[in-house]
Amino acid sequence: MYPIQLNLSDKRVVVVGAGKVAYRKVQQLIKEDIQSLVIISKKFLPEFFEIEYPKMKLFTKCYDSEDIKHADIIFAATDDEDVNHLIKQDAKRYQLVNHTGDKAQSDFYNMAEIRYKDIDIHFKSNGTNCSGVKHLSKAVQTFLNEVYEEEGNV
Repeated sequence: MYPIQLNLSDKRVVVVGAGKVAYRKVQQLIKEDIQSLVIISKKFLPEFFEIEYPKMKLFTKCYDSEDIKHADIIFAATDDEDVNHLIKQDAKRYQLVNHTGDKAQSDFYNMAEIRYKDIDIHFKSNGTNCSGVKHLSKAVQTFLNEVYEEEGNV
């Protein structure tokens, strides 16, 4: 995988699924200046209804290939592997897909990000050790906040 930062300005993003994984993705996406954010799911975590983001729309329905027709970026984040595979099959070559359950079917992975002052630090495992990345990024954040700053390295 080639590490990049992706400019999502004016991009149309579709997330299919509304569980914990999808919620984490959406929490990052709403920090960006995207054109539209559409979330499609039969069921939603209650937290989705607390998000205040004017460019976001929630649709309570089953996935249909028309749902991603105009998307630039697609997150297949359902708890149904068949649906996630179908989303990848339905996507056009120019659409980037993050299949959250199968890295082999993903065009990209997300990285864990921590912020220290004006520096962003990213952690990645190429989709192989997400829990390890999570633990390491938390440990580095704690170190920076508690040890590094106290030693006057700011």
